[in-house]
Amino acid sequence: MLKGDAGSAMTYVLDSSAIAIILKRLKEQSIEVLDGNITLDLAAYELGNMIWKECTLRNLISSEDAASKAEQIARILEIIEQTKIESPQDFKDTMKLATKLKLTFYDASYLQAAKKMKTSLVTEDNELRKKAEKAGVKAITVNQLLNRLKKPSKTG
Repeated sequence: MLKGDAGSAMTYVLDSSAIAIILKRLKEQSIEVLDGNITLDLAAYELGNMIWKECTLRNLISSEDAASKAEQIARILEIIEQTKIESPQDFKDTMKLATKLKLTFYDASYLQAAKKMKTSLVTEDNELRKKAEKAGVKAITVNQLLNRLKKPSKTG
């Protein structure tokens, strides 16, 4: 079953495109942004595939660099909470979103997680952000997330 957030601070669901951008831009400081947020277990495979493409298809990095990046991803994924679709109802709801919005099941999974947890989805995928609105889910970019995190929280 998809888990929800019990904390008081706003928790976001981040897809792999958002995590990749955060890691690229913020390097070591990415931990501060990722900690306390949620992704799907699927992100590990998607991020690994991004590294594989950089190495194998685009020849942008060596296999040693790819292995090192994969290790870094694994360490980062120990920090961010990972959830997954497990229940038959979650699968059904995800498929309904995928077919209704003409999204891949992968993308619909992130959307369903955010919908179920009643939180925003962070993605760099323009199509997914547009379709999230149709599903009643707020979707924001990494820049929007970073701007929100910069604002001091109101207490009292």
